[in-house]
Amino acid sequence: MPLLTDKEKAQSAADVRDLILASGQQATLSRCAPGEQLFGHEDEAFVEVGDLPVELNRTPPDRLPGDIDAVASVLPEADVRERDRLEIEGETYRVQTVVAERLFGVLTHKVLRLVRIHDGSANG
Repeated sequence: MPLLTDKEKAQSAADVRDLILASGQQATLSRCAPGEQLFGHEDEAFVEVGDLPVELNRTPPDRLPGDIDAVASVLPEADVRERDRLEIEGETYRVQTVVAERLFGVLTHKVLRLVRIHDGSANG
């Protein structure tokens, strides 16, 4: 007998979606412009991709590396990649890692580990 039925799994994913949307937070997603790969330097040009709902936590759990400034949860279908930029409430972050979170095999959301870019611009 499975621990969760398919209906319960779907409900769990829907509940996480509702929680992310209920946060009311939006982020502007930017990505390195094509042809601008400069070996990971912070002076790359970024272009805006669009907006997406997020649930931002500026105090990440202690078990994360010390260089992580915040964590954000996004919907499972969000096309967010490592090295993308997120502007949230006037602060700009670089996406350090993207972790797909699953509950009994069902993708419920993605967790982004973020590093704050201290100059506040999406271009560096």
